[in-house]
Amino acid sequence: MGIELYWDDDARTVMLMEVRDQWTWDELTETLNKVKRVTDTAGYEIGAILDLGSSLRIPGGTIFTPGALTYARKVLQMSEGGSGPVVVVGGGPVIKTIAGAVKALDAGAVSKVRFADTVDAARALLNADMAHQLA
Repeated sequence: MGIELYWDDDARTVMLMEVRDQWTWDELTETLNKVKRVTDTAGYEIGAILDLGSSLRIPGGTIFTPGALTYARKVLQMSEGGSGPVVVVGGGPVIKTIAGAVKALDAGAVSKVRFADTVDAARALLNADMAHQLA
């Protein structure tokens, strides 16, 4: 599979989604549905790290199709509904451009999405964002 989903911590408060090499929109949908099932039943806030690696390969070769933009918006909206903050790692400037476009259409849609250069930096951001749960 091109997309793997793990718990990133023993407390099960952060999920790590790694997107690698060849992946499909169906895999992405299946993984996002798993995330939603977990966050809907958890009873507490769950953060997410979306690790896109050094280069994001889009099925079909481009993000600029109606279907691809719909999926990109779903990914960026993972943090809606109380599931917690999302930190995106990698993906290059394309993903930031998409996030900017989504934000221009709906500022609240990506309000909990942040960006980091490394998974460790993403963990640090989430630790700061979610510290209230540990208190």
